[in-house]
Amino acid sequence: MASNRKKITLALISILTVGVITLVLLAKNGKIERIAFAEETNTEASLGSLDELMVGLSDYPELYRAAFEEDGIDPEDNIFIIPGMDATLTLHHEHEEADICTTMTPQGLAVNKDYLFISAYCQTKEHNSVIYVLEKKSGSFIKEIVLDGIPHAGGIAFDTNHDLLWVTSEKGDTAQVITLALTDIEAYDFTDSTEPIVYTDNIELPDIKRASTITVHGDDLYVAYFNDDGASVMHRYLISTKENEDGKEVHTLDSGKSTEEAYPDDVDKIGKEIQGLAFYQEKLMLSRSSGRKQDSTLLSFDRLEENENFTDKNASTEITMPSYLEQIAVDGKQLYILFESGAYPYRDHGNPSIDRVLRVEIDTLFSE
Repeated sequence: MASNRKKITLALISILTVGVITLVLLAKNGKIERIAFAEETNTEASLGSLDELMVGLSDYPELYRAAFEEDGIDPEDNIFIIPGMDATLTLHHEHEEADICTTMTPQGLAVNKDYLFISAYCQTKEHNSVIYVLEKKSGSFIKEIVLDGIPHAGGIAFDTNHDLLWVTSEKGDTAQVITLALTDIEAYDFTDSTEPIVYTDNIELPDIKRASTITVHGDDLYVAYFNDDGASVMHRYLISTKENEDGKEVHTLDSGKSTEEAYPDDVDKIGKEIQGLAFYQEKLMLSRSSGRKQDSTLLSFDRLEENENFTDKNASTEITMPSYLEQIAVDGKQLYILFESGAYPYRDHGNPSIDRVLRVEIDTLFSE
């Protein structure tokens, strides 16, 4: 009898051990949420110190030089901690109540004169996507903007001409972009309303497979989609305004023909696995991520007006970057660079894993 009880006890311990290990592995890979003890979005670094990051980036000389060896610049001034990588206050998508997400994954990056914006989606799809708002000068966290639903939010771009933040989204199987007015962003307080922010515009893009990443250049919105099988495309749309049937001014694409959908004014070919795009003077930069087993790449192309093919063979410069490179954003002569390897599901796989936005001087980064 005692022997049987011992066998049953050992069997139960074995089952419990296997169950615990399975849960740990599922949480580690972002398949399920970790137990959350926080009550608000974390603002401290989720990974190592700046010194540890600098050691990890020493294997990438161009990036290291531009980020940490600029004359008269403290390396601390060129990094911005990505908030929310351990805990993000948002909505539970199904229950529509405030909840903590532990698997937020950063995707999009945008900058204006006052703020740094970072979009992120929930890896388990249990929670609404968000946009973190940081003070540009200090890098301090201001608040999270909770989006409606669970869009991947792979690209965001700030439109200075209209004071709008453009965000990639989807409506069913159709690519879509939405906008958030800067005045609405500044007035929004999730802790007060516990509601997602109200979008200013919703515009469908039927001619592109997915709206994976975007940028604004002048009066144009550029939208591209991530394709890991081969060459992809970048669509250009003219941003304009018109009055809708209610007499309200709304923003349109496609030369203002419709407020609900848009078709491109121009289509260019780009390479595969593109995660971000940005313009600097007469230069187009594309960021590429090829998964955890390979380094990422930052590609640069010259002579924009003459070139409709921005695939690798036409690149003027290629710079090797750590894995999991996401969106890039230009602000004056500086380039802001985002990685997703600081997210909990990826942080054991980066080379190194990076939980900061990096800011570099573009001319230094591309210098010989």
